[in-house]
Amino acid sequence: MTPRALAILIVLGAVWGASFLFIRVVVDETSALDLVAGRLFFGAIAVAGVLAVRRVSLRPEPSLIAKVSFMALLSNVLPFALIAWAEEHIAIGTASVLNSTMPLFTAMFAAAFLAEERMTAGRVAGLVVGFLGVVVLTGDGVLDITDASVLGQLAVVAAAACYGAGAVYARTLLRSQDPLSLSGLQLLLGTLMAVALLLAVEGRPDYSLSLKAWLSLLTLGVVGSGFAYVAYLWLVDHAGSVRTSIVTYIIPAVGLLLGWAVLDESIGVNTAAGAVLIALGVAGVMRGQAPARQRRPVVVAVE
Repeated sequence: MTPRALAILIVLGAVWGASFLFIRVVVDETSALDLVAGRLFFGAIAVAGVLAVRRVSLRPEPSLIAKVSFMALLSNVLPFALIAWAEEHIAIGTASVLNSTMPLFTAMFAAAFLAEERMTAGRVAGLVVGFLGVVVLTGDGVLDITDASVLGQLAVVAAAACYGAGAVYARTLLRSQDPLSLSGLQLLLGTLMAVALLLAVEGRPDYSLSLKAWLSLLTLGVVGSGFAYVAYLWLVDHAGSVRTSIVTYIIPAVGLLLGWAVLDESIGVNTAAGAVLIALGVAGVMRGQAPARQRRPVVVAVE
């Protein structure tokens, strides 16, 4: 990995890790659905700007619109909403660690639906260790679904599962589509779905936010969901998908650090031990991935 690629990788991990803090700032002042709609809107504008600079136009077939709408639902609308709601009830450090289980779900769905992927003994071991980390982190109260914090933790795990399923589905589309154009269409359709859902559930949006919350929302959209997509695709192209996957380890480290430094969140033994086990599990499933030259990049925001 070149110094430039390494620097972009670190910045990307820091941006996605910091997103958990920005989410908390926004949901303290408005609803999760307001956040999702605003985040996707600003992300779509950012990617549209990149497409305009590169003079790339979006002229999708009707069949592609239906497919990308489903991908946007899996990779953006549902996980963004689940994580935003969860952060009303759990620490951002906990959310960032649980979100890092996404590669575990990706391996499971890939083995089930992609012919080039196989569930090896090493991957099975990685899955066992990774999900053991989830159990350790959540503690013995994980089955108490009347506890809001437990539901918050389960919501983040569900979001990671959505990311994993969306990543596998995206790989099937990327076999015949341009990654950047697909990203732009994904964010556009995701915005339309999020706005429709917001209007149906809450009637009208509420963006009477403080300056701090507005800046957080803009950062989430423009940087975290817009420019970060472009940086991710550049990394996959120049460093390979396997090396780029290292970002999975940076995100929870940044989330935990910011939760401790900014919000005074404690990092308990369960959280630390669970994070280590999840990281080991993710490493185990990644070792069995196909070589980068045989894989197409996955367009998905992992936080």
